Amino acid sequence: MSYLLEVLGRGLVAHLAGAFQGVLGADAEESTEELFRQAESHPEDRSRQMRLAVRCLRSDDPVSAKQVFLRLLERDPSDFAARLGLACAYDELGQVEAALEHLRKAQKKAPTDPAILFCLGYGHERLNHQDDAIRFYQDALTVCPTLRNAHERLAAIFAHRGELDIAIHHYTELCRLDPQETELHLMLANLLMKAGDYRSAIARYEHALSLEPENWTAHGDLVSTYEQAGLYREAIEHLHKMIEDEPDFADTRVRLGDLYARIGNDAAACVQYQHALRICPDYLEANVKLGTLHLRGGDYQEAARCFSFALEVNDRLLSAYVGIGVAQHAEGRTNEALASFEMARNIEPNSTLLFSEVARMQLKAAAGRQAGCYLPAQVGTAGPSGEAADLVSRQIERLRQGVMEHPNHADLHYRLGLLYRNRGQIEDAIAEFREAVEINPTYMKAIIKLGLALHENGQTAEAIAVLKQAVDLRPDFVDLHYQLGLLFAQRHQFEIAVEHLERAVEGNPGNVDFQANLALALQNMGLIDRAQATWQIIRDLAPESPQAQQARAEMARHRPEP
Repeated sequence: MSYLLEVLGRGLVAHLAGAFQGVLGADAEESTEELFRQAESHPEDRSRQMRLAVRCLRSDDPVSAKQVFLRLLERDPSDFAARLGLACAYDELGQVEAALEHLRKAQKKAPTDPAILFCLGYGHERLNHQDDAIRFYQDALTVCPTLRNAHERLAAIFAHRGELDIAIHHYTELCRLDPQETELHLMLANLLMKAGDYRSAIARYEHALSLEPENWTAHGDLVSTYEQAGLYREAIEHLHKMIEDEPDFADTRVRLGDLYARIGNDAAACVQYQHALRICPDYLEANVKLGTLHLRGGDYQEAARCFSFALEVNDRLLSAYVGIGVAQHAEGRTNEALASFEMARNIEPNSTLLFSEVARMQLKAAAGRQAGCYLPAQVGTAGPSGEAADLVSRQIERLRQGVMEHPNHADLHYRLGLLYRNRGQIEDAIAEFREAVEINPTYMKAIIKLGLALHENGQTAEAIAVLKQAVDLRPDFVDLHYQLGLLFAQRHQFEIAVEHLERAVEGNPGNVDFQANLALALQNMGLIDRAQATWQIIRDLAPESPQAQQARAEMARHRPEP
């Protein structure tokens, strides 16, 4: 997918209070009711009043928080923590101007506090005062050059303005500050591509790929010798010694998990795969193998969640190879570009296979919960291959029905295309991917899948033209997503806007998928969890779970954090 959209959404915060946790203090242990009682019994006790105000702020009651902070400031206008708390309460209420007024007053007491400077910039950005926002973000970085959110918001503003050289500068700095984060390098590569610096973009894509665990060099020749000799316990013992010397090497953990699985100790294997994922959450192989263990143990929901996350990791690798190919083609290196597209095409089946597995696991989980409600009785007695084919067929039928009922739901077309692709029905897959892109021209995963399917079908010229769209965006799309990200970060205003739009389109058959397509736009920006959304969309195909309800739940659960 294009990481240009994610650049626009990075650095957004849902609650200003998160920036001032050290000043506001930790949450109290008492219940909210007890805090109210104590505050009422001891109105002059600043500590009790402050604990109540902070609890109200953190429990989504900004009205009560504001009242308590105001009382504290009436008694002592110099109360720094109460002043910041009041700014946070006003911000929660959507009163950004009032929040800025109190932040400015707090800044007089702490003129070089980077959190206050950032929040001043953030408030101005949300009011569309970009020049003021830039000034405060830059001041925050002068005080604290490692303040990641400030770099991210400056990059977003300058990418929105089309001043890509400055956005590139900030992502270059982010990559320096956190050199192991693959997504930062992919975002920088996309910015370099957009700026026309294809050679640098290729180098950055290649660097991002080198960070993936699947590209690490294998170690432990002695372990391989033990394995070849069938001495698994000796190999396991040696791997444990390697882990003692180098405990944070995820590849060793996965290898140890494989050996435990080979001798039938699934519990120990699960522990090692989970440990590998704590070290490196994006480890594709570890996610797939952990999902396989859950599948073997009959925990279909957990299996599907692991496969969903693996699907997103694989799509990230896919986008990197596509980006390299587009950059090479722009430089006139046609043969190399075709080789990169071929590499992408070779790993693309992983996505369709993983999605098919998620689809099957959801039906199995549903069958386990509702005693065959979704599965015919004979499926349980079918052989593995027959059962798998039948389950995928049933999900295809569900998706077809979903497309008939909601023809403007881009995600349903995309996922139907994935299942067709898994079946080898390339023409049908192309048709569904085209429909998804027609509905949502910024649906980057669908664009990439369409381009690769066209390439496989021998339509190379059209494939290259389509794949170029995955690393470029029209200016109006950039502005739309930039504004959407700012609105999404203002939780209460976002929900009010969504409710208003839903009422506006109520009764219009062409807009029944408003919620789902809005959620898709937020996924493209990285503002809601894609792996979770992948799992949820499969669950959506159950008749009792309409798409709009799922999208609303996704948006409620996944908020940008400070």
